Amino acid sequence: MRIDAIELRHLKYFIALAEELNFSRAAMRCHVSQPPFSVAIQQLESYLEIQLVIRSSRNVELTEAGREFYTYALQVTGHANQAFSDIQNFAIGLSRGISVGFHASMIFRGLPDTIRRFKSEVPNVPVSLYEMSSKAQFDAVLAGDLDIGFTHSLASISSRAVGCINLFTERFLLCVPDYYRVTEADVDLARFKDENFIIFDRDASPHYFDTITSICIQAGFSPRMEHHAKQWLTAVAMVSKGMGVALVPECLAQTGLNGVRFHRVQTEIVSHLQCIHALSGKVDHVRSMIDIARTMIRPNGPPPGEPA
Repeated sequence: MRIDAIELRHLKYFIALAEELNFSRAAMRCHVSQPPFSVAIQQLESYLEIQLVIRSSRNVELTEAGREFYTYALQVTGHANQAFSDIQNFAIGLSRGISVGFHASMIFRGLPDTIRRFKSEVPNVPVSLYEMSSKAQFDAVLAGDLDIGFTHSLASISSRAVGCINLFTERFLLCVPDYYRVTEADVDLARFKDENFIIFDRDASPHYFDTITSICIQAGFSPRMEHHAKQWLTAVAMVSKGMGVALVPECLAQTGLNGVRFHRVQTEIVSHLQCIHALSGKVDHVRSMIDIARTMIRPNGPPPGEPA
């Protein structure tokens, strides 16, 4: 028995013959002439040392062993086809690299260290970063245009095609101009009821818009909202210019912008940071990026002493 001499073409020819039960039709189906086709079937029987077909002048029949081998041949060729498809998809993924969506505030939560770690561990895979809102990231992942997204709270993931990993929960702080006199350890929001609240644009993040307005209402007032921002950094910059106050995630205290101060509030508000990704078509390096992010992404960057 010479199993090592059997090639995929032998199996494909045999499958065609088993299904057509006619040498001429089976050879035509395999796009070869009948003589080399017949030789290949004879070789297969010789390698296996088993008769697979009964030949007669009128028809072709499978032996009992032939019927059993047909099942195995289908399995082997099926696995081979799947392997070819998987490696092609893997190669395509390697050539285009990883596309990562992020909020600007991720710069202060360990995203740069995550990318550096990934490039160190997977040096041949390029990484492309795209600054996008949470909703835009979700839509892009769903459409297959983005591999991974780092989003603020998405109230719910309504698609079975998108996976969601909760990375951490972060406190909100009140950001005020630095000339405001605030001495309390925990600020009562009601004190700022007459201030203009710079709030996230609702189109960019309905969840945060509703959360912040609800917190203000619980504090006894409806917030004045003359100015809207699409990014947290924009809101902090506007506060630094005396355009109002803002409730922002704690990591924004690391921006280093002059002209602002950050204070805890009595009513705790939290920001949920999530990693979203497609559930189909993933390749190993996408999973590697997610695993690294789980250890490196933190409210104040990577853990102390964690190598980048």
